[in-house]
Amino acid sequence: MVNSENQGKETYNELESQDDFTGDVRPLYSKMTRFTVRDDLSSRPYRLVAIVLGVVSAAFLFAVIGLSVHNNRLNDKHGILSLNSSIISSQLARLESDHKSLTESKNALQNKHDEDVKLMKSLQINLSRETRLKNELNSQKQKLEEDKRKLQSQISNLEGHCGKCLPNWVLMNTTCFYFAVSSTTPRRGWNAGRDDCKKKGADLVIIDSKEKQEYIIETLKALRYNLPFSYNNGFWIGLKDDHTEGHWKWLNETSLTQGYWMDGEPNDDIGIEDCAAVYPTNNPMKAWNDAPCSHPLKWICEKEVDKTL
Repeated sequence: MVNSENQGKETYNELESQDDFTGDVRPLYSKMTRFTVRDDLSSRPYRLVAIVLGVVSAAFLFAVIGLSVHNNRLNDKHGILSLNSSIISSQLARLESDHKSLTESKNALQNKHDEDVKLMKSLQINLSRETRLKNELNSQKQKLEEDKRKLQSQISNLEGHCGKCLPNWVLMNTTCFYFAVSSTTPRRGWNAGRDDCKKKGADLVIIDSKEKQEYIIETLKALRYNLPFSYNNGFWIGLKDDHTEGHWKWLNETSLTQGYWMDGEPNDDIGIEDCAAVYPTNNPMKAWNDAPCSHPLKWICEKEVDKTL
């Protein structure tokens, strides 16, 4: 820096010396020369600034160009995205429309399914009702056929043994039965009932078969003696265990092998129920009860067909 300043001063002194030796008065020229030299020295920083500004301007220009290109690319991408968005919106609207249609179809099918289920349940109920009615009718038919068979058997017996039984007696096979169902006949104890049978040339009934048991119950019902169960609505039969408790014997001295007792019977209540009676129950297989022999009941008599009649 010192050398530069010294060189500047020497140059300046030389110029001034030259002005003095020429003697030519040219002040303006001399001033212009001085100003020119000084301006050349002071313009170097400005040139540097200009160069920097040029570089910055160029960089800025490139940046603007780059941003423009990037912006154009973004605009292109935005346009593509907008187009895709429009397509997607259209597809979404179509899918929503399809979903709505499918939902409506589903609801319609569900309603139809519910109606079909209700109809099926109704048909099942009707089928069950018809099946139950059919079974009831079949049961009634079987019962009627069984009743018909028994009536035909009784008719055949009556035809074969017409007049063999006394009035007010009924016939089964070769046996006549008397049922003391008349309201004018008072109830009596077991011994008194048996005495009445003996007066008629008979004895208390011996029920030694299922067929006979069913016949007696059916006959009681046919004689309209189908009363609600009551301890007093029974009929004495020829069965008792007064000789040995629990050992039931018929009047012909045969031991009981098959009984048709009600549930829980015989129970020998209070230790005095030694005689058996039959009741017109709905179940012929559960129709016997043990009762005190002195208890007043009706009775049933039986005797073989009178071959002399």
